[in-house]
Amino acid sequence: MPFSSVPPRLVASVPPSPAIRPAAVPRFRIGELLLACGVPRERLLDEARRAQVLGSDLIDLGLNEGWIDEGVLLREVAARLDAVVLDEAPLPQRGTDIGESIRLSSFRAKLRDGRDIGRVISPGGAVIRALAEGRIVLPHGRVGLVRRQNLIDALLQEGGERLSKQASETLPENFSARPRAQHGETARRAAMVAGTLITGAVLAMLMVEPAVLVAVIPLVLGTIFVLAALCALGASAAAWPDARAAKPLPEADLPRYTLLVPLYREARVLDDLISRLNRIDYPRDRLEILLLVEQDDRETRDALGQRRASLPRFISIVTVPPGKPRTKPRALNAALPFATGDLLVVYDAEDAPEPDQLRRAAATFAASPREMTCLQARLGIANPYDGWLAWRFAVDYAALFDTIKAGSARLGLPVPLGGSSNHFRLEALRRVGAWDAWNVTEDADLGIRLARLRHRIGDLPSTTWEEAPTTLGLWLNQRTRWMKGWMQTALVQARAPRDLLGELGPFRALAISLIGLSVVLGALLLPLVVLAFLLRVQSDLPLLEGNLFQRMADAALISSLGMALLLETIPPLMALAKRRSLRLAPAILFAPAIYALISFCAWRGLFELVTRPYHWHKTPHGLMKSEGGVGDLRDALAPSAAPSETERPESGHR
Repeated sequence: MPFSSVPPRLVASVPPSPAIRPAAVPRFRIGELLLACGVPRERLLDEARRAQVLGSDLIDLGLNEGWIDEGVLLREVAARLDAVVLDEAPLPQRGTDIGESIRLSSFRAKLRDGRDIGRVISPGGAVIRALAEGRIVLPHGRVGLVRRQNLIDALLQEGGERLSKQASETLPENFSARPRAQHGETARRAAMVAGTLITGAVLAMLMVEPAVLVAVIPLVLGTIFVLAALCALGASAAAWPDARAAKPLPEADLPRYTLLVPLYREARVLDDLISRLNRIDYPRDRLEILLLVEQDDRETRDALGQRRASLPRFISIVTVPPGKPRTKPRALNAALPFATGDLLVVYDAEDAPEPDQLRRAAATFAASPREMTCLQARLGIANPYDGWLAWRFAVDYAALFDTIKAGSARLGLPVPLGGSSNHFRLEALRRVGAWDAWNVTEDADLGIRLARLRHRIGDLPSTTWEEAPTTLGLWLNQRTRWMKGWMQTALVQARAPRDLLGELGPFRALAISLIGLSVVLGALLLPLVVLAFLLRVQSDLPLLEGNLFQRMADAALISSLGMALLLETIPPLMALAKRRSLRLAPAILFAPAIYALISFCAWRGLFELVTRPYHWHKTPHGLMKSEGGVGDLRDALAPSAAPSETERPESGHR
């Protein structure tokens, strides 16, 4: 049941138009045009042969690889078509559809002096070829040619307000965490009253009959945790060994790929980011990178402005118009109309994906059924030795992405996605409504929604290296946002339990519900669990004795402690063994301190859920002091699919 009626956006070479001539009359030759642009004849012949092998358009290949200058090309095309080259694109006509204009690389507009220019075009290879062959007729003196970045800027300037509203409301109200107009304040007050009553009941129980608390808390929470741990351990077992890589696709069969890279206060990492993006191994004529920057983020916008002239043509800047909420998913939704790829991936500003990750994702999608609409790549920590928090972070990420999430995907369970390196079929992403702009863990929400709508999520055994927060303050802010987002997701998914059960089926609905409850309730009630445990230990009644209720509570307490020990050791050790990084295993011993901090973050997140539910705690990047310490996953590749040494990540990220 799709949420969006937006049709799939295929990469069309030339839009159908009444102006297409039934009998084409050649107007100029492509070879002569490129020679006039300064491409040497011998290189032109070599590149033409290479483009044929790659299945690429020669002009697009040259523009995106940089051996054809876009400005020179526009001037040469304009000279042959009685068109004018514009340094800035005029504004489109009011109400111009952004997505359609991007797909066609053109829009109708007027010059500032009021003279009707007819149409503004940012021509790529297909359009230039159609113009050269006379298959498109242009009105004389009424066409302006602009660079692609200028076309994007003009569309944003005219349609920013509409785009901002659309980005915040991609989902029906019942599937979004956004405040309901008529129920928002009532629900918030109800949550505050319920929290107060529950807290009061617990305190009263402690004062009147602590023995009840000693039995009830372990029995209820212990049962949930044991069942959730069994699901996680089962997923870990399913993840061993890693799946073989799919057979690589021929160059000519590689689809178009869009990369979304949201930025906010990231000026310090821009040079490193652009360098990492340039190391991606993918045909440049089928690669599109959109850097998303908030309109009021002057520092990052200025830094991008200084580098704008040197950016390759396949990297564009999308200035996200102002609006609410100020979240990463709203920025991603705002950029979606500008995406023209068949596949799409989200990277964060500090991410360093393995250079061949896009090729491996494209091959996996090609070998998978159509219902496989998302692949979750593995996230690894690049700076595990930047303090004990980063050390523990590296172990947690290895256990989570290399075993639990990978195994869950293999078993067909719902997979709460990570916030980065999610690869999508773009058409399917649009159909399900993309991201919830109001959820601060939009990744987890989207993963569950995909499962509910009968989409499958697959595992991609390719690593994207990330930077772990290195200070306690940054770590607490990040975990607070995660816990608040999990609560938002749980509240949204629980609005219609019968629908959830029917869409996921009993087993999958139970599995994701248990995991969600164990994460949220386990963190919130950890202080009570510890208190109940201490009271039980100090009791004169031996364990597993007393009435049936008490014995069941003791059994749940012992079982949950045992499962916690297994969950803290088996998935991390399996993951670290895969990466040949068992030297990091002592970080498992930090579990008590980590659990205490997570409990604090859960209560802080609950408070924020009531007071400022959409506040986004920003995690700054570019602060790591050292790199290396976690191994890669290359042993999971089939020998025939193994990349060359030049494609491997640099040693600093291994």
